[in-house]
Amino acid sequence: MTAIELLAALDSCAVSDACDSLGIDGRVVTGLTDLTGRHRIAGRAVTVLLGPPTAEVASRHLCTAAIESAGPGDVIVVAHQGRLDCAGWGGNLSRAARARGVEGTIVDGAVRDVDEAADIGYPVYAPGATPRTARRRAQEIAWGVAVEIGGVTVRPGDLVVADATGIVVVPHERAERIIAVAAAIVEREAAMAIAIAAGTRVSNVMGRNYERMSTDEARPGGATSE
Repeated sequence: MTAIELLAALDSCAVSDACDSLGIDGRVVTGLTDLTGRHRIAGRAVTVLLGPPTAEVASRHLCTAAIESAGPGDVIVVAHQGRLDCAGWGGNLSRAARARGVEGTIVDGAVRDVDEAADIGYPVYAPGATPRTARRRAQEIAWGVAVEIGGVTVRPGDLVVADATGIVVVPHERAERIIAVAAAIVEREAAMAIAIAAGTRVSNVMGRNYERMSTDEARPGGATSE
């Protein structure tokens, strides 16, 4: 399985815990939610940087170059500076991205045409929505560059996982180790869920071993047998 396939099987909590256990800070983005339903997405970041309009009229609509470069296994990440006064993503962009097999879009700012994206099953994560267009209010500065969303730096090729709980950005050079640790955490938590369902006292299930679980998983060879 590829790193993206492995990441897609994990939730944001496990990936966040893995980052914590490996001492990788500042990877979690909060405050952005899936406005189009309840999806879990994972993929390589294809980035777009938006900013204020300039006197020169843009030759193409924002985000279109990123969409045309992207495909299955990619997530489009749009740095819209947290703006809520105009949309950094819209319906035709969702349709174009969906047609190319893009996994979803994450926007650090408002989006529009949310119902349209929901109707076609295309995930769009953002802090909110507005009907107000970006025309004459915002434009694309660059794409395929390092951007910042929610205080977290996202570089082209970094991996991103997003679900109902939040978003985690995985540095591409650490992805293999982070995913391995996260997978081990998921396995142990699944065993805990089974124990709770079987009637084991939760204080026993979530005792000393639970509190040190992330640390144990980060050690070479995985968890201890204590």
